[in-house]
Formats: sequence, C-alpha cells, structure tokens
Amino acid sequence: MWELARSWTPGFCASGGSRTCAKKECAPDVVDPSLTLHGMWPSFSKPVDASDAGSTRKLSSRETSAALASRGGGGGCFWPQNCAQPPWWPPTAPWGYDPALLPTDETSAALAPAWYDDDLGAHEWSKHGTCAAWSDANGAERGLDQEAYYDAMFELAKKEGTPEMLRNATGSSVSLKSLQDMFAAAGKVALGCTPKCELAQVVTCYSRGGKHGGPGERVDCPCFGVRDSHYDNSCAELHACEDVKVLSAAQTGCGGGGPPRPGPGPGPGPHHRTCRDGARCCPDSGCRRCSHSSSGGHRHCTVVKGE
Repeated sequence: MWELARSWTPGFCASGGSRTCAKKECAPDVVDPSLTLHGMWPSFSKPVDASDAGSTRKLSSRETSAALASRGGGGGCFWPQNCAQPPWWPPTAPWGYDPALLPTDETSAALAPAWYDDDLGAHEWSKHGTCAAWSDANGAERGLDQEAYYDAMFELAKKEGTPEMLRNATGSSVSLKSLQDMFAAAGKVALGCTPKCELAQVVTCYSRGGKHGGPGERVDCPCFGVRDSHYDNSCAELHACEDVKVLSAAQTGCGGGGPPRPGPGPGPGPHHRTCRDGARCCPDSGCRRCSHSSSGGHRHCTVVKGE
C-alpha cells in the first residue's frame, strides 16, 4: 500500500522552535494554513517478517536490511527504505535525486514548499522514493521511475487538497473525533501532533492499484504500523489528545509576535505516557499497566512494583 503524508504547515513550523522556524516555508510572509506535501511512502498493509523464508511478501536483501535497521534490527517491518536500484531500471534514467524532474507548475510549488525551497525531496527520494521503483520482490517488473513517482505523488496530493472544515478550524481547537471525521473516520487517517496537541501531520492510505503499482483508491490505514504509530498517529497514540489545536500562521511563534517559542522537550517519559488501558503502555517503555486517576484527568502508564 501507500501512505501520503502531508503537514499542517503552521503546526509543523511550531513543532521545533528555531530549528523549524528557520525553514523557508515557515517564514512569516510565506507560511500558509493548509496541508502541504511531506511525502508518499511505499508501505506494507501487514508487517513483514523478513526471517520467514516462506513469506510471499519477501523483500529484496537491501530492502530487508534497511527496513529492519529502521526498527531496531528485529521483529516485523512496516515499510522498506533506502532501496537499491532494481534490474528493470532504464540505464539512461537518473537514480540519484534529480530536482529537475519535479513538476514545474506554480500549483505544485505552492503545494510542496519544503520540496522546492528546503530540499526535502533529496531526503524523500533517497529514503522512500527509491522503493517505489520495486513492484515485485525480484525487481523484474516495472515500478515507478523518479518522474512517475513525483507525478503520482503530486497528483494525489492535489486531488486530496485541504478539507474546508479544517481551514475553517484554523486558530481554534477541535475534538480529535471531529478532526478524524474530516478525513472520513478514525480508521481512514493517522494524525500527528506536537506534545501540546497541535496538529502537525496528516497521513492517509491507498492501495497499490495505480499504474506500475502506484497509488490507487483510498483504503483504511492499518492498525499495525500506522494507526498504532507514536509518530504517524501521535495525536491519539502518544499524546492521547481529546482536543487538537489547529494553529494559524500567527500562532507558529516564528515571527511577527516576538521571538520563536522554544522547541518541545523530549516529550512524556515512558512512565508518564497518557493511556486509556494497559494495551496503550508499550512493552518497550517498561510500563505494565495504566494508572488510575482519582481526579478524573488523564491516566498514565506506570510500572507495577515488583516486576
């Protein structure tokens, strides 16, 4: 499957203090309250066990090592990255990042300021785009070359656009459920938030039903790897936001109202992660159960004494 990741630009700009404020897309006279392109990522609808020799979803050796390395070296992997050049690749087509292949129309430039102004494309092509070239495990079937990958990604981002209800919510807070419903329902979207529950990213999912395995119709985002992700779906999974702030350009802290606000700290520690039940307390955090709250506020992961 495919994931289309887009940034709510004011939230992204506010997420990292001076680091993100330094981006050209975050300049006070440029930042736009809309969804702008982050990237389009080949992904797996089910985690792949690279150690399973009988798997019908076997990766190339380069994909396997890169994907497992990104997840700590073990367990299932959810997306390939930094892929090798497949055998079908035309000898005259550039494999390294070539910005000259990006769309040249003004609409595309406005849709993806980080690609055109801050060189995000160099990272996205190398990490994710190279894997769009793989349509089968052996690399014999044609996938997407670099130009086709960009065309498919930009066309999809233009088609999705920014929901009018999201634009209307700029500068205010909305419930997490209302925000999910703007993208069809909780199962259809993953929402990324800052530790202050400010919207920063929107991820939607698609089949591989397009030409040469490109993006097809919109599908449910899988629980494993997307909706349970503390990155893709951090509004719900990491920060347990009941309400989400949809920042305006004036609320980024990047100028026009004093110095940029400081970036967030490391976020909630493993024993302070908000939760609703024990399933939200991930094993890698060392937590075992969800604490009780006598005040009726957020509950938090905690370690059971004696374990």
